[in-house]
Amino acid sequence: MNNKQKTKINYQKSGVSIDRADKLISSLKSENINKDKNVLSNIGGFSSLYKIDTKIKDPVIVSGTDGVGTKLKIANKLKCHKHIGQDLVAMCANDIITSGAKPLFFLDYLATSKIKQNIHSDVLKSIKNACYKCGMSLIGGETAEMPGMYHKDDYDLAGFCVGIVSQKKIISPKKVKSGNIIIGLPSSGFHSNGFSLINKLIESKRLKLNKVFQKSNLGNILIKPTRLYFKIINSLQKEIQINGLAHITGGGITDNVPRILPDNLSASIDLHTLKIPNIFRYIQDLSKIDDLEMLQTFNCGIGMAVIVDEKNISKVDKIFKKNRQPYKIIGQVIHKPSKEKIIYVD
Repeated sequence: MNNKQKTKINYQKSGVSIDRADKLISSLKSENINKDKNVLSNIGGFSSLYKIDTKIKDPVIVSGTDGVGTKLKIANKLKCHKHIGQDLVAMCANDIITSGAKPLFFLDYLATSKIKQNIHSDVLKSIKNACYKCGMSLIGGETAEMPGMYHKDDYDLAGFCVGIVSQKKIISPKKVKSGNIIIGLPSSGFHSNGFSLINKLIESKRLKLNKVFQKSNLGNILIKPTRLYFKIINSLQKEIQINGLAHITGGGITDNVPRILPDNLSASIDLHTLKIPNIFRYIQDLSKIDDLEMLQTFNCGIGMAVIVDEKNISKVDKIFKKNRQPYKIIGQVIHKPSKEKIIYVD
């Protein structure tokens, strides 16, 4: 028999603290921003309940899930976590509104080696504030301590968003016709895509986060949160028929606009009107990649593409001006001249 006294190994000694998780969730509960009467459960239970509005005729549930990728590495390097939650919400909410849906509720998943109140409370508050901006509720989530999987301040984020749309109002490729106009809504910067390339530039010392670019710190430019498009798209939907919406994420304009086109149509994009912003050109110069690679890696200044009938352009202009929404007419839907789903014109 081994006489050596074995010490107790409990959850706390394995690196997991239930108290830390409870404290973090309690701080979120105390900030009750959005009092949605359809939420039938409070944060912290085993499941989340949401009552569907019966006023919507032939309701269709729309869902989306995403993360923020390696932009988290930038947040950790800068020790700035107050925006990353909006990135998470936007990546999910901007996806589901492309079907014409109204976002209803959101759930998040945060995994880390050790919960740190000063870091993770900023992340969760950012998620909740972004949900409020979209008019939806944060109704649940999961926070997990996994010291064997993550190291130091590393953490990962994922989100799940649910929306609703009347079946007759679903936006689908069936509505897109030849001659339709493609409008680009500006991004706030890099959003949450292309950061594996950006992080590689940092590792190779080609890019320094403290460098000043056009009177702004590069780190501050890169950490800008992803723009939320629900309010402006909702305003547009109330006035005109939107034929197509493309959230410009990974794959850029090149891969995302074709996703909303019928098989027999292509998108002709005017590069002169698009005019890739200087900050993207700066990254392009550091990367030594060509325009086509840029357009398939980054959003290149366009966060959402909107396809409408040409006859509605004046109405669109009026609505955007009323809402102080900048935009560009970046192209047109055309009959497919070749195998290409997207054609760039200088």
